[in-house]
Amino acid sequence: METGAVAPPSAATLGLDGQGDDGQFIAAVVLLDPMAAPADSDAALPSSVNVAVYIAPSDDLPAISGPPAFEVKAVSIGNVVFDLADGYSLSIDELQSAVFVANALTGESILVWGAAEIALDGADAARFWGTTSVELGNGTKITMETAVDALVADLFRLDRLTVTRDDRAMVITGIAETTLGDLAVVQSFDGEAIDAATRDGLTIVSDLTGTWSDEYGNAVDQSVLDQTAVGGLYGPDQDTLSLGEICEAISSFVAYNQIDSLMLTIGRNQPSETERRPQAIDVYRSMALYAGENARRFDG
Repeated sequence: METGAVAPPSAATLGLDGQGDDGQFIAAVVLLDPMAAPADSDAALPSSVNVAVYIAPSDDLPAISGPPAFEVKAVSIGNVVFDLADGYSLSIDELQSAVFVANALTGESILVWGAAEIALDGADAARFWGTTSVELGNGTKITMETAVDALVADLFRLDRLTVTRDDRAMVITGIAETTLGDLAVVQSFDGEAIDAATRDGLTIVSDLTGTWSDEYGNAVDQSVLDQTAVGGLYGPDQDTLSLGEICEAISSFVAYNQIDSLMLTIGRNQPSETERRPQAIDVYRSMALYAGENARRFDG
């Protein structure tokens, strides 16, 4: 861990012994410390908690609104756990500014806390500054946006999460402990639109070997995450497109031009104004002729 880095949250430091109220249970789930365990450790969540999906906004509990795009598994003051399907869960702990993603089937884990520190599968902690996205194996994308600390100009804290998978989405705000009690979640089924409107920044993916890399195949370490620092390729002041965004832009461009070409072809196959006018005159003449013949028959 780099000098001056804040130690990751740990269930042991909270004195949790598996006993107590729901708040302790959620804290134990959220603060499960992958850094102290091997990468293949079991990160399964207990399945005994049964809470309501919709929680009314209050001064204590996180405000959860919108259609249930992602299932809420548990909730308590400053904490919420989501089911991301296929073994993945997402836990938020506002008190520790902590985000924990775990896969109960594979043991993979992502822990983000404090001043935008991140640990992948129990590896040593690293730090990022600008927007960083993680693509999970089931297609879920978690985009982590930061904000400058109010008191320390060079310190960036995790501020906002955007989670999308196909048409499902949720935006989570108020994660930092700087203002307690403002943790809020808004869900929707406009996932594609929300994803398109949210900048990816640096994108981390799980490759075929089960390790984490950037979109270009580089193993994720501090040198890769340094690209998100101020002035870096994916820094807070940059608008660099990710490889996925570039591919989407190209696909949209090709699709648009195909539609444009189709409309142009249809237009070319339509008769021009000068061609339509004689055709209309011929129709009118035929109608007049038909009417005249019927009139003569009636008179006769």
